[in-house]
Amino acid sequence: MAKKIFIHLPKNAGSSIKRFRPIADSIRFIDHKHLLSANYHDRFLAKMREIKEARGAGHARWRDIAEQLTSSHQCFAVARNPWDRVVSRYCFAKLVIRQPHTKWTEEYADTSSLESFLEERHKWGGQEFLWFRAIKGWFNQLEHVVNNDGEVACDILRFENLNVDIKKYFNITQDIKAHNVTNMEGPKKILRGESYMKEYTPATIQIVADWYKNDIDHWGFDFDTGATKNYWNVDR
Repeated sequence: MAKKIFIHLPKNAGSSIKRFRPIADSIRFIDHKHLLSANYHDRFLAKMREIKEARGAGHARWRDIAEQLTSSHQCFAVARNPWDRVVSRYCFAKLVIRQPHTKWTEEYADTSSLESFLEERHKWGGQEFLWFRAIKGWFNQLEHVVNNDGEVACDILRFENLNVDIKKYFNITQDIKAHNVTNMEGPKKILRGESYMKEYTPATIQIVADWYKNDIDHWGFDFDTGATKNYWNVDR
């Protein structure tokens, strides 16, 4: 079976997929060597230096990858409930800032509350190349998986049903394990369904609904569901 390219959206099960041995020989992961051009990589690095950010390129969009790869490989990605994903990014930011000897200070992101973190979207939202970053990236998930014509170019697996979807997609029987989980109950505890929901108020629910409207409309997310349409399903 030809290798598939994994389009790694930040906080969408990428660490779990990278460490999942049963599919290790079936996946190609992206780094700076696979970007569109040397010029593109230089511009990306210049932006990261400007805002004093990390310089890893593993979260490249489909459109950032050299055409010789995207034209010869099927790509896949994982889509996640936007409300859940925002809380995961918020908790990840808190974790990064609180780690001993970290270079990131409290000025890196306002994590004093979920409401404050959501306000960061006005500072960083829409800035070029920030789709590469987990904390400062405020793009809809569709941004990562569409081609230059705006059409979805990746097979989409559901974060909330990843164990089922990945078994079918790769025709395997082994269960995938969660890694690098960040949520309100602590970074080493597996997400317990409703935990992210408890962090929201009616106002913040609506903020996320408005900001990620494109994702919600395309994949049929509700506040408490994973994607309900436009995902890969062998049984369709």
